[in-house]
Amino acid sequence: MKLRLIFFVFFFVYRRSTVIGQATVDLKQNEENPTAAPVIPDGTPEGQLSLVERLETMEKAFRAIVSALSNQSNDLFAPIKEILVQDPSVRSFLSSASFLPNVTTTPVNGTDKYVTIESSKQATKEILQQGKNMVDTLKGVVKCSLAHLVDINNIDDLNSRLNGSSLTAVLTSKESVEINWPMPSAECLKFSTGVWIRVYQSGDQHKWPAETLLTVPQKCVKKSSKTLYSIVLSPPSISATGKKDPCNFHLTKSLTQCRSYVVQVIPNYQSLRGKTLRTEIVVPPKISEDPSMKSLLTAVANGDLWKLNWKDNSGCEPQMTSLNLKIFQDGFVDSLRQNVSTIKIPRSCLRQHANDDNLFTMVLPANQQTCPIDWKPLDKCRKYRLEMSSQYTDTWNGPSTSLEILAKGHEVANNSLDSNEIWRCQRKYFYCEYNGCWPSDHSYVCNGQNHCRNGRDEQYCDPVCKVGFKCGRQCIPNELVCNGNFDCLDGSDEDYTCSYDNMCQQFTNSSGNFSSLIIPKPAYEISSDRMSDIVRKTAVLISVEPNHQIWLTFEKCVTSENKHFVKIYDGPYSTSPLLLSRSGSLSPFSVRSSSNELYVEFPSYYDVTYGITAVYSSINATSEPFIPGCGGYIKGEGLISAPNYSANTDITDCFWFLETKKSEDTIVLSNSDFLSYQRMKSISTTARTYDSDEYDSWQFFVVPFCNQIYDGWSTKGLVLYDGEAKDQRRAVAYSISNKMMVHFTSPGIRVQTPFSWTVSRISTPQCNHTFDGSNGIIKSPNYPLVYSHLSDCRWNIDVKPGLKIRLLFGFFETQDQADFLYVYDGPTVYSKLLFEKSGVVTTPFEITSTSNQVFIRFITDANTALPGFLIIYSTV
Repeated sequence: MKLRLIFFVFFFVYRRSTVIGQATVDLKQNEENPTAAPVIPDGTPEGQLSLVERLETMEKAFRAIVSALSNQSNDLFAPIKEILVQDPSVRSFLSSASFLPNVTTTPVNGTDKYVTIESSKQATKEILQQGKNMVDTLKGVVKCSLAHLVDINNIDDLNSRLNGSSLTAVLTSKESVEINWPMPSAECLKFSTGVWIRVYQSGDQHKWPAETLLTVPQKCVKKSSKTLYSIVLSPPSISATGKKDPCNFHLTKSLTQCRSYVVQVIPNYQSLRGKTLRTEIVVPPKISEDPSMKSLLTAVANGDLWKLNWKDNSGCEPQMTSLNLKIFQDGFVDSLRQNVSTIKIPRSCLRQHANDDNLFTMVLPANQQTCPIDWKPLDKCRKYRLEMSSQYTDTWNGPSTSLEILAKGHEVANNSLDSNEIWRCQRKYFYCEYNGCWPSDHSYVCNGQNHCRNGRDEQYCDPVCKVGFKCGRQCIPNELVCNGNFDCLDGSDEDYTCSYDNMCQQFTNSSGNFSSLIIPKPAYEISSDRMSDIVRKTAVLISVEPNHQIWLTFEKCVTSENKHFVKIYDGPYSTSPLLLSRSGSLSPFSVRSSSNELYVEFPSYYDVTYGITAVYSSINATSEPFIPGCGGYIKGEGLISAPNYSANTDITDCFWFLETKKSEDTIVLSNSDFLSYQRMKSISTTARTYDSDEYDSWQFFVVPFCNQIYDGWSTKGLVLYDGEAKDQRRAVAYSISNKMMVHFTSPGIRVQTPFSWTVSRISTPQCNHTFDGSNGIIKSPNYPLVYSHLSDCRWNIDVKPGLKIRLLFGFFETQDQADFLYVYDGPTVYSKLLFEKSGVVTTPFEITSTSNQVFIRFITDANTALPGFLIIYSTV
């Protein structure tokens, strides 16, 4: 009975080990053949529990078998021993010489090998313990090899550590491959006997024979860090000389440039496979680092057609299979903000140039039958960012190249505005060659008889017109609306809103200007109410450098009232927030963006009295929102109006940016109200006693409420005027450079008389003089006659080092608080200021420098002119 029980237990376990062994073989085959599905328990908790129970059952059964066999010496057990040594799953454990102290050897059928099996009759504690160790080893090996399939708590989070991304492979300068992978857990490390490594070309795993698998023993694996193992595979060996290093492993085949390779590392747990770790490497081409060798992308989008040129300079052009193209609307790379189109263009759709194998051309949209590409036309007058890369394998793309383009509209409209006859008649009428102008709903239209040339009056006749565009008695299909041709007799199917008529421009400089285009005048006479219809929509995109904003000023803005609008969008396209929309005849106005881009739509006419003229410039970005009337930009001449603080309580700081058109010119900022007050003050003091309280009241209402005027466009620039200092209040301010910034702040009392500054320029580059003698005479232009208006004269005195310069004033009379003389103790206007004066000064008086150089500047406005000054200088 006992013998029968032993046989029953043994064959029960043997059957189970055969099933599990076969599952292991199937798993190994499935690793090599990815098309087969491995036979393993599913990932459900029930499946994991089933596998754990099997392992526990094996452990208990092996304990019982070892204990029973160790006490039997009967020949009846010979068949059982034969079965044990034939089973590959347990042969290595039964062959261990340390398993039992007294052993006998049993041959393996069909081989010259022997295994040792215990023949002692006395079971000891030592024998039982060794049997337990053998079972524990088998259990541990199986657990480690299957750890990635089942949650085993006593494995150190092995499932999360051994993943494909933890394996890295790098090509070295010596064309070797350095491979790094994570070490097993502490428990599995004692069962590891090395790894298998395989390197093969991507997509060719079935073409590479099994012998390409390298068996690397544990002793040859290098510990590169606390958590990583590594090994270096050298290039294939040409010839072997001398003693061969058993730990020197070579690639089985040379790696080819421009190709992708798969690197696999498979842990070896005493002949059981662990989870396969996988990564890919690309062998880069051997090309020059010259930037000109970078792949090049050019593109032109005109209307509905888009032409793309791609030059693949990677050196891998022969392996290129397709092009990957990403299109970002408005240039935004952040796919969460904008729509992104991704297009894969097969190589067969590309035209390769005859004289340049690396250059390819593609025109979209393509023929859908020969090249089925899902392509949607780009929006006209819209900016796009393109990213292009070559694809060489399923997993390897070359480096991408980016480009920004503006999709242009139809620069020349298809309908030829200059020759069409529709302009002869008033709106809702059409021209019939034999009868003149008829209304489009005339009874002769669509009455079955031809009254006009080519029977135009009998086309598109559908009296119901449920689907279509109705114009008079005609009904044209919707697809003919805004197609570039006048299909309606009265031309109402084509108008200013049609997108095909867009003419586009893009400006990327920090400053610039643009204006309406001039459309050729039609050859025929024009009906008076159709003049404003001969118009095309024009769009301009302004893009400046990041972290800047744009000030845009319209110097001229005349459009058809409530029909053709000038629209300014705060961003790169008409989908951006609308800042302003205006029409009619407008005074100059300014608008500021909140980012580095502005999109502007405006009409272009054949009549030059209509249209727009605009200038723009970029400034450093600010967080303050744009408020109409608060600040602006003037290039050349213009008018600055003070903000209306009483009407808008949100206004705080307003900045005006002024600039001359020529870099050598000077800006003159004058306040006409203050000049009028100065004249009234002069009359008042002559006729009666001057009242100081009345003077202070005039100052409050007439002197501009601005804090400072700076030379340049920064608050760090030289302060030319400080409105808070009474001694600096004046009617005129002059720039030193060709730029000036005016800063307005909200007054304490938000009620004031409206006022403005007039912006003009001074251009007198010829009024510059240099003196290097020990003495001389300096006088205002035309002295003793009155000096010229709007002049900026400069004198530079440079004497021998060690000397000083004495200026003796013999006469001084200029327009008070308007025409100034400045004396600087040094060679430039940025030297220390020695003297600043306007008006009448009692002479003679002297000024002495502290150095051997003096710079003198005399500047006047466009108002009153007087004799000026006379200076005699000498050295001391």
